[in-house]
Amino acid sequence: MEVERLRTLVDSMGDDGNPTNALFAAAEARRELDRTEAALVRRARLQGMTWEMIAVSLGVSKQAVHKKYGKS
Repeated sequence: MEVERLRTLVDSMGDDGNPTNALFAAAEARRELDRTEAALVRRARLQGMTWEMIAVSLGVSKQAVHKKYGKS
């Protein structure tokens, strides 16, 4: 599950005190979050949610969410 993967990545940030490893983990967490958000938006659209409803849920404008995900 995506959430478990994100928790693991966040938990691993700074475990060894090495900032380089923490930065790599942060970058991977960001990529994983982007993939998860895209999958959730696709699922929401397939289930009939409007762009406006998705935008409100994500805390962004309808235009922003449609620009980012409207072509996928």
